[in-house]
Amino acid sequence: MKKLGIILFLLSSLVIHGFGQQLAAFNDNLQKFWVFDGGTFQQLEYLEIQDYQVGGYLVAYIDNGSRLKLYRNGEVKTLLTGSPIKYTTTDYLLGYSLYEQLNVYDNGQSIVLSTQCDAYEVRDSLIGWHNRIDQTIQVYYEGGIYTIEDGLIYNPLDSYKMGDNTIVYVQSSTQQLKLFYQGEMIILDDFVEDISYEAGRDIVAFIDSPDQSFNVFYKGEVISLETFKPKSFQVGDEILAYVSNLGRLKYFSKGIVKEVSNYEPQFYDVVDNVLVFEEQGFLKTVCNGEIYIIERYIPQPYIIDWNTVAYLDENRFVKIFQNCESEAITYEKVNEINVIRDLVIFVEGINKTKIYFMGQIFEK
Repeated sequence: MKKLGIILFLLSSLVIHGFGQQLAAFNDNLQKFWVFDGGTFQQLEYLEIQDYQVGGYLVAYIDNGSRLKLYRNGEVKTLLTGSPIKYTTTDYLLGYSLYEQLNVYDNGQSIVLSTQCDAYEVRDSLIGWHNRIDQTIQVYYEGGIYTIEDGLIYNPLDSYKMGDNTIVYVQSSTQQLKLFYQGEMIILDDFVEDISYEAGRDIVAFIDSPDQSFNVFYKGEVISLETFKPKSFQVGDEILAYVSNLGRLKYFSKGIVKEVSNYEPQFYDVVDNVLVFEEQGFLKTVCNGEIYIIERYIPQPYIIDWNTVAYLDENRFVKIFQNCESEAITYEKVNEINVIRDLVIFVEGINKTKIYFMGQIFEK
């Protein structure tokens, strides 16, 4: 998740991850490991585990014996044993490695991608990595492996900007701005200098250095948005927000630009499918093309993920903005809160874990 320019509420004794459709996981007060799956709770481990992450359709974790395991469809499977195991779960993929062997778990199958990998990144739909011996940059996408650069004399992976299904970078020898998208290489600009760019899902925003124009690649098309360089911009899942050179906040969605504020906001954040911004002390958002007031003050803390904004109000009750509506989901004081995708998880009392899922609250 992107680092937000806001104060996030830190979970101290309980770290929880989840999926907006059905999955979450947590350690109870006895350090036993539980999974929440579509409204039911299941204990996976009796001994304290080392680490865990929750993806879109599985829970991955390293157990007490340094084994990488995954939970999927009610069953637990061991993938790898050893140390140091590194792994990343996303909505669709699980990427994991031991030393220089990189693997992916995709659609129920484990595949070895490389035995010479010295750096890699995992996103929702793709994995990009550097092959140390062949000096190549390769990508795994929808079951295929693509070589997007070869003959490299160094590893440029750190200079990549990666979205959920995009990789964009400047090719050092030609100074071309290149994009990997849906299995193809696209040249966005033939020559760039000191370019600014960001990648999201199905979208890349970039400022052309010679004339300072602001452009966006969106689902196969390059669109010119502004003649002059914006003050700032952020991208998400098929959306973009930016402050124009005149200080106006604009929002790009579905190929259309809309001005959402005449005032330059003190802050704004784009996370996944959500834009939130400050206007005259109010916290606002855009949903289905309309502007909504979330609160007439700036709640702290608040957390954004997928399609949901969740926060503690002034009484420390949990409130959410979801599906273009605001709703209070608790009327008891809450100690801890988190949101992963559209699933809201909170703790009442000492260790009473509750999960808000599909309009209902579930308690272990």
